[in-house]
Amino acid sequence: MATTPPALDLHELLLRIDVDYFSRHVLGAPYAAVKSVLYPQPRYRAFVITKRNGSPRVILEPRQRLKTLQASVLAFISARASAPKPCVHGFVKDRSIVSNAERHVTVRPFHLLNLDLEDFFPSISFYRVRGVLRQKPFDCSHEVATLVAHICTYSGALPQGAPTSPLLSNLVCRSLDRDLMALARRHRSTYTRYADDMTFSFSVRDAKNLPSNICTFDSGTVTLGQELLSIIQDQHHFRVNVAKTRMSTRHHRMEVTGITINEFSNVKRAFIDRVRGGLNAWERYGYPSAQTRWEQLVALGRAKPYDERQWRRQTRGGVTPQLKNVVWGKLLYVRMVRGKEDSIYTRLAEKYNALCVRERASDPSFRSSSLPVAQIVRDASDAEHATFVLEWSGDYLPAGATISEMVGGQGTAFAYKRSDQLITCDHVLNWTGVYQGVPTTVSCQSPDVTGVVLRAINPTTGASWPVTVSRRDANRDLAVLAITAGPFAHRHFGGLEAPISRHEQGILIGYPNWSPGRIANQVSAAVQSRYMRSGLGRLEISTSIRQGNSGGPFVNTQFRLAGVAQQGATQQSGNDECLCVAEVDTWLGSAPATLNAGALAARTAAPSVP
Repeated sequence: MATTPPALDLHELLLRIDVDYFSRHVLGAPYAAVKSVLYPQPRYRAFVITKRNGSPRVILEPRQRLKTLQASVLAFISARASAPKPCVHGFVKDRSIVSNAERHVTVRPFHLLNLDLEDFFPSISFYRVRGVLRQKPFDCSHEVATLVAHICTYSGALPQGAPTSPLLSNLVCRSLDRDLMALARRHRSTYTRYADDMTFSFSVRDAKNLPSNICTFDSGTVTLGQELLSIIQDQHHFRVNVAKTRMSTRHHRMEVTGITINEFSNVKRAFIDRVRGGLNAWERYGYPSAQTRWEQLVALGRAKPYDERQWRRQTRGGVTPQLKNVVWGKLLYVRMVRGKEDSIYTRLAEKYNALCVRERASDPSFRSSSLPVAQIVRDASDAEHATFVLEWSGDYLPAGATISEMVGGQGTAFAYKRSDQLITCDHVLNWTGVYQGVPTTVSCQSPDVTGVVLRAINPTTGASWPVTVSRRDANRDLAVLAITAGPFAHRHFGGLEAPISRHEQGILIGYPNWSPGRIANQVSAAVQSRYMRSGLGRLEISTSIRQGNSGGPFVNTQFRLAGVAQQGATQQSGNDECLCVAEVDTWLGSAPATLNAGALAARTAAPSVP
């Protein structure tokens, strides 16, 4: 049953139908003053930048008075506009070229069609803008819609450079996006748009099975379908830039808005090589020499290891940007695409920050912005600083017991996703022995414990820290330990974005049968199988999980956490088993259960060096 939309209040109604009322309350000036800014022609400042292909692009920047009016109009339209279509990723909050690419990564396409709309902003006329404002959800009168369209257009079209143009272009394209989404849905494909860049992805393996209504691909030639062309050109009056139409397959690099999507969102290898080359030149020759050489190469038109043209065209006066700023910006782009904990980004960002510190030491006038760096584990050396021996001992005995009858337990713990807490197995916090001839189990969180010292030791540095149990789960056999005293600045493991595969190689890290002087064991192992047990995802690995390995990380070859070592096999029973990282993430993301109210906290002490 259709519902009647609520009636507009008087103020809102007058904003939409009365030009002078709109001018005073939205634009902050009487209509006569607004007309003096718009007529006979709204004032813009034009400048030219060079596209990647060398052709010019004219940018029209509104003068300050006009820009102020446009900012007010933008706020008015934004507050009343409908939510953007899910296929739209350009000029939308919390969406970007990365979200645009990831939409296609998730479907793992075999064919990818890229389209480009020719003269996108100039194709959106004054009349199309006014028509959008006359329709729902705005319902502006002809006079108000005309005023707003005059404020937002130049020479009868949307100017590239006005703050209102991106939002208005998305509003004008809503019906186009609706029709193209319906076309893609009918043919089980995926459609997205980022400004004038359109992308269709197809899961069909054989090009012969591509939907002819959208495109065909034969002998390396792509032909657009008549229905697709009809929707874009006949129904919605845009033009396809045939020169930029291309089809790519999984056998080659597949790109969406410059991001490679064959396996995951990624940048080109050449892009990383250019950044690395710039940092190496800076490190080897010093910044002044590297900057001078950079400027010379730009002047010669062969700025290697960078393609300076794509950066130079971003500056209005054609001024060559500083090498440090180019590297800084490119590294932030890598971070955005590959993620803040990506090992390539963190390694290069740490090198950039170190070079900046070195330059400031020799030249106090050197100015640069630091890059954010997550202290994640990237290699075997880092892993030693994120993995710990967990040892507990003290007067945790039942009443009447002596220290000779029961001794402290031992296991492995590691930092995961944050450096102020450790992950281990719950059973590491229990010790089973014989007391007065009776098998007895003691837990460091048991109410009958009179005291316990629980310590995390890093054998690589020789330091140790007192820890307390902040959370535990016997069913998952997991526990979280909080560092309770002293400085604790260690790296931590990052998680996997996708589960580790069967037969994939990994590394089991831990301290089996540890004694002082020994460093962490790092043993190569393959995933033998993946399975569910007790409702939880688990891995069986190809190496033995020995006493003391429990609670240690099992990582992939990039040192991303794949699982937690929990159970070793015997000849009679069991498997060398790890709990999948997805179960760890699920547990850490859930609301923690309250620990036993009668449990006694571990005794804290100052950090010590054994």
